[in-house]
Amino acid sequence: MEETIRIRAIDQTDWKTTLEGFQPNKIDQLLEVSGVDGQVIGTICASVDGRYYINGKPEVNYASLQEAAGVLIQSLN
Repeated sequence: MEETIRIRAIDQTDWKTTLEGFQPNKIDQLLEVSGVDGQVIGTICASVDGRYYINGKPEVNYASLQEAAGVLIQSLN
């Protein structure tokens, strides 16, 4: 069965309250991931160097948004 998610950008004025472990000048986008029910699953941080991080954990990175979102969804199961 295919999962459906929604990804929306978090406004930059809200980054300070959401970011953990990152310098704001190293971030390109901060994205909120929600399931079909609208419940927030987590966040994905897109860095200026093209890497993606889940839930503010800089020790693990992903090469694409799709890969990071897939791992985030799998963590729910």
